[in-house]
Amino acid sequence: MTFRASDATLVRLEWPRLLELLAAQAATERGADALRALDFPATHAGARERLDETSEARRLLDAASDPPFGGIVDLRVTEVELARGRALAARELAQLAQTLEAARRVRGALREKRELAPGLVALAETLPDLRALESAIGAVVTAAGEIRDDASPELRRARRRVRELEGEIERQMARHLRDADVQAHLQDSYATFRENRPVLPIRAEARQRVRGIVHDVSSSGTTVFIEPEDVVEAGNRLRIAQTELTREIERLLTELSGRAREHTPELEAQGATLERLDCAFARGRLSRRASARAPRIAPDCALELRGLRHPLLLLEAGLAPEDVVPNDLVLADGARCLVISGPNAGGKTVAAKAVGLAVLSLRAGLHVACDEGSSLGLFDAVFAEIGDEQDLRAGLSTFSARMANLAEVVAQADAQSLVIADEVGEGTEPGEGAALAQAILEALVARGARVLATTHFNRLKELAGDDPRFANASAEFDPETLLPTFRIHLGQPGSSGAMWVAQRMGLDESVVERARELMDREDSRLEALTRGLSELRQELEAERRLALRMREESEVARSAYETRLTALRGAREQALAAMKSDLEAAFARARAEIAHVVRALQRGDAAAGPAANRAQAELARIRERTAAVEERQREPEVTPAAAPAAVDDSRLVAGARVELAGVRSPALVLEPPDKRGRLAVRVGAARTVVARSRVTRVLSGEPAKPKPSSAHVTLRRELAEEPSSLRCDLRGLRVDEALERADSALQRLLGRGGGQVIFIHGHGTGALRDAIRSWLRSVRGVEKFEPGGPREGGNGVTVATLAD
Repeated sequence: MTFRASDATLVRLEWPRLLELLAAQAATERGADALRALDFPATHAGARERLDETSEARRLLDAASDPPFGGIVDLRVTEVELARGRALAARELAQLAQTLEAARRVRGALREKRELAPGLVALAETLPDLRALESAIGAVVTAAGEIRDDASPELRRARRRVRELEGEIERQMARHLRDADVQAHLQDSYATFRENRPVLPIRAEARQRVRGIVHDVSSSGTTVFIEPEDVVEAGNRLRIAQTELTREIERLLTELSGRAREHTPELEAQGATLERLDCAFARGRLSRRASARAPRIAPDCALELRGLRHPLLLLEAGLAPEDVVPNDLVLADGARCLVISGPNAGGKTVAAKAVGLAVLSLRAGLHVACDEGSSLGLFDAVFAEIGDEQDLRAGLSTFSARMANLAEVVAQADAQSLVIADEVGEGTEPGEGAALAQAILEALVARGARVLATTHFNRLKELAGDDPRFANASAEFDPETLLPTFRIHLGQPGSSGAMWVAQRMGLDESVVERARELMDREDSRLEALTRGLSELRQELEAERRLALRMREESEVARSAYETRLTALRGAREQALAAMKSDLEAAFARARAEIAHVVRALQRGDAAAGPAANRAQAELARIRERTAAVEERQREPEVTPAAAPAAVDDSRLVAGARVELAGVRSPALVLEPPDKRGRLAVRVGAARTVVARSRVTRVLSGEPAKPKPSSAHVTLRRELAEEPSSLRCDLRGLRVDEALERADSALQRLLGRGGGQVIFIHGHGTGALRDAIRSWLRSVRGVEKFEPGGPREGGNGVTVATLAD
């Protein structure tokens, strides 16, 4: 069925303003003209097809894959001229070639996007392939609309002949300008052209002194323009050459126009296809600007618009989507009429117009500014009765004019119609107006139409409680600020709040009270009820928004925590993997050294004993560190923490080994707890201060036994004596690596009663030197440490002396 909507209805719903905004999104002049006069498809299938095109264009735009429409020219006038048989000018042919090239680019760009937009790609494939015509025009006409010199041999010869004659005439005229006999009679020292003939400006009184043909006289009569006699013949030859050139150009243009005329049907089809593609992408751009989408098309003209926003607020007022209040406008559970009540300027009419524009947009193939989950039917008719109208010529008042319009609507509305009636029944005695409004709405609903009616009549608000075909909605009003919030709430009527607003605005309280007394009792009760419900709803809505905001904030915090935790876990895994790799390399080196020592012992080399002991000790330490890294790589199991047993402070003495909460390796107590409950401990090579509460258990004083080695070498201590001094080379190591190696070297001499360890750290930046000396201050058993002597390396060496 053909879509019906009068021009008056379209203007009331501000449809022309939306079309102007749509036309501004077009890339071509022809597309913009088509969008300003956008039609409504005659069938539902046509509307669905156009909607599919809009959706495909939106997908391509979201993927930054819109085709290049630049260079397309509206050729409708050119096509008419071709059909009449007129030869096109060079500029017109250049525009034709430019459009052919642009169409080829559009077709090629869309061909690569078949998965995203199969319908638009299929449409672009219908663009005719006119490369032969494009090449033929390009061989004769430049992009600037000029004839090429090499368009034909005859044209080349004609232009060369014209240039030669122009040069000859220019030389002859220059000779005359230098001639003393002529100079005396010149009005000005230049040569020019009149009627395409070369002339000299001669003073009128001296025109008899210069032989030649007078071609023009100045407006003042003081100057005559004379072609010298001896130049006339050259000028005649130039005119003949120019005529030949013009004829050759006309021949070329006529020939090209004839070739273009042969393709007139293809050119017309190409123009229509490019217009359709441009319109589709303009609709897609408008959808993107308005954050719109295609609602689900309901088969029975259902109306369920979630988060609906008025498109002109988004597009014309320049507001962001989050700045426009979204509203749910729904006709559900068999209801066919939504009665929207509430205060003036509360957004009732804007909401109703937004629904009307949504229905028009969907029927015209445009997206709707609504949220996911919306559904809307393809209506066949839209009627809108909005505003204050008078017809002075017909002698009709506002009320009479509106009743005349409503009479036509009632007569034409059916089950495929949407009717928007703003303040229906207003403009006459309230009792009669309300009764008439109810009767009109009941008649429209009986005819099956969907209706949105705004009102202040309590009689219409009560309809929803008595008739399931009617549903209430209310526009919200903030009683504190006396400003509308523009939110529409479904399921309950709204208070007009006239008494309340009047009192707030300073009207004397006695006047307001008198007005309340004059109100009908039922009206008063209903007004009080709706006002109370409105206040309660606002309180609940405020609490709901607070709860939603708190939930969003907690979700954001949770997401940030999970992201940070994932990053930390990844960094930890990388660090531990790197440590394990280094330890495995060290383990391989230690095993190789042990094998070398074993072979030396087997050969009877007594000097290999100390080296074997050192290698065995190094291997044991590497195994312990490897096991520690593997243990740290395992994710800790989350189990309920048992209450730690009380630890006796008397056991927290220097030298005691303890376990600390959150630390996998045992710690060595360096200093017992102080008055503030803090004790100094050493974990590995690092010295730190921890709270007394961190100690979970006191271990035995025995050193941890090394794990059994699969490559065990039994060595007798009698093979060699440990040296009384050691050299420990730390150059090239990181601080943590250097401290590990230094601690290993120091442990080998501690407890033997004296000795020295020479730590070679180099000069460098001094960071490694400072770290070694700071660590030595915290190590029990170190009597002193000092820089090395001049022959030992000076300040690049630290010599640690152990206590006896």
